[in-house]
Amino acid sequence: MNFPVPWRALLPADAVPTFSGQDGLREICDATGAGCELSGDGDTPASLSDKILTISGNVEQKEAACRRIVDKLRVLQEVIDQEPGVFVIIVPSSAAPAVIGSKGAQIKEVIELSGAEVSVAKESIIGMNDQPIGVTGTGGQVVSAVSKINAILQDLADRGRLQPTDFRYRPGAQRPEDSGGASFGAPGRAAQPTGGNPRTNAKFVVATQVAGWIIGKQGRHIRELQENSGAHIQVLKEGEVPPGVPVTDRIVEIGGRFESKAEGIQIILIAVDNMPALSAPRETLMLIPRQLTTDSEIKDVRQMSGCEIEVRDLPSHDEGLCTLLGNIESRVKAAQQFLKRLEEVMADGSVSLPAPSYGARPSPETLPEASPDALTIS
Repeated sequence: MNFPVPWRALLPADAVPTFSGQDGLREICDATGAGCELSGDGDTPASLSDKILTISGNVEQKEAACRRIVDKLRVLQEVIDQEPGVFVIIVPSSAAPAVIGSKGAQIKEVIELSGAEVSVAKESIIGMNDQPIGVTGTGGQVVSAVSKINAILQDLADRGRLQPTDFRYRPGAQRPEDSGGASFGAPGRAAQPTGGNPRTNAKFVVATQVAGWIIGKQGRHIRELQENSGAHIQVLKEGEVPPGVPVTDRIVEIGGRFESKAEGIQIILIAVDNMPALSAPRETLMLIPRQLTTDSEIKDVRQMSGCEIEVRDLPSHDEGLCTLLGNIESRVKAAQQFLKRLEEVMADGSVSLPAPSYGARPSPETLPEASPDALTIS
């Protein structure tokens, strides 16, 4: 087990007094052995009136605590016996596709096995990197569904696709005025570069189908990825690849502040690994300036990330194509380390960025809605 994932739920503001004091969360913790914590004022965005309830411990402890919490909420909802009540949990947005599964197969299985009704929100909570999931049913059905959904998250964590930071609120990840339809790179966005070198982009090579999924229908998915990471993310047009890379592949560039780019790398790679209808890839293709593909540089990145790395020279081009092999955690670390090294060598002037010999870069505002070459897949 990588780490035990916490179970998180939204607690309505009017329910908070019920869970305070000796007869509230403290009593539940004492009785079950679980850890229960309510978010404070700085732990949620100002736009969210609910509190975030986090349950920690082993699976049995979390299930027992969840059942007691659900039962208390059912009393507040004036739901009795076998009547259905509602309980809302939250999951990292990057994990939502895995919870749903290919063509909804995973969430259908949760519904069939638990007997509860489960509804995954289409959008993230404003200001957060999490999506709410509504679970409706009897107390037993709700706890069963919640346990099965969190088992999916635990499996992702065990495979390195989720990290502890994915379960913590990160202020500034989104701004309310930016959600739902803001143009890429629009003035006033929180993603404006303020640190690091804005010219050092992380660049990945992906198949056309993957590029289309990253963009999403009418650009909705790429907007969400940008808002969640704070980075600028753009997909270059078809054919704009360096020599030696199949012309049917696409280049994905991640730019912005260093911290945002590092976050963008993690979010993009995890999202691609969880892409519906595809088996999780075990390799990531990244374009790296040739000066950073020496044996000593590659050895350092291998040691720091635990990732296997293969390098292929591209003819008449100043970048090499690196294949990152390993679990998602090691690939993310390797890609982030390459980005860090690029920032460092750019700062001391030992490396100059290669001129893109494979076509002009489109502006972020033209992708994907205004560009006839932009790929969209629903």
